[in-house]
Amino acid sequence: MILEVTLAVQQELESRAAEIDTARRQHVERTRYEVELARRRYMNVDPDNRLVANSLEAEWNEKLRIHSDAAAEYDRRAREQAAALDEQARLRIRELAEQFPRVWNDPRVPSAERKRIFRLLVEDITLQKGQTTITANLRLSGGATRTLVLPRPLSIADIRRVKAEIVAEVDHLLNHHNDPEIAEILNGRGFRTGEGLPYDPRKIHDIRKNHNLSSRPDRLRRLGMLTTRQLADHFEVSQSAIQKWGRQGLIKKSYHDGLRDLWEVPAEQIVVKGRPGRPASAHLAPIGTPLSE
Repeated sequence: MILEVTLAVQQELESRAAEIDTARRQHVERTRYEVELARRRYMNVDPDNRLVANSLEAEWNEKLRIHSDAAAEYDRRAREQAAALDEQARLRIRELAEQFPRVWNDPRVPSAERKRIFRLLVEDITLQKGQTTITANLRLSGGATRTLVLPRPLSIADIRRVKAEIVAEVDHLLNHHNDPEIAEILNGRGFRTGEGLPYDPRKIHDIRKNHNLSSRPDRLRRLGMLTTRQLADHFEVSQSAIQKWGRQGLIKKSYHDGLRDLWEVPAEQIVVKGRPGRPASAHLAPIGTPLSE
């Protein structure tokens, strides 16, 4: 991940800088130690031995000069190094900030990776629940703080609750369509369930049951449609005769779901049975048709 790589590089730079700083500081300590040795030798020399005393004094002064130069060089390099690290950090942070939205919103990045990024950025969070909002107080890894006010998420019951306009639309569509057709129509119009899922026949069935909506077959029955058995009983013929009339186009099938058929009751028609010279049968004929031809 870009965030982890950036932090790793930054840590490597800081580690190397610390190693260099340690080496320079040790050099300054060595020169200070040499100054102390030179001082002791000078202080222990016999004052009457002017030649040796002058030589040791000159050595002491030289060691003092070397130590002073080393300490000044250490301070100068330390300031330069700190400035360089700060500039590199700013450049990498700027690069990270520019790429972070792309990485975070990339659909190929799994949720687990987003959680790892979040843990690297956020130190802790304090939540305060209100009636309709949640206040989140964030403390970032760098010490900065942020306060966010967010709407409270809906409960499972609220998410699964069907909107009134969807119920009304299903009720209207049931006058002309069955459950699978209604699901296809709603999906085609871009509607989704509370969970953000497309509609299917089962969900339409649940909407009907939960809101006491009559099914398409029940509505057709109220309009006078009859099942195959009911229509056969009405004309006192077999169910196979009803199916035959349907294939011949003599009666109209208004509904079929694989389990049952609903038929319109033909008006102004009678059943003619046992036509002379033919096997016993039954067929529809307009009212007024003679019983024999």
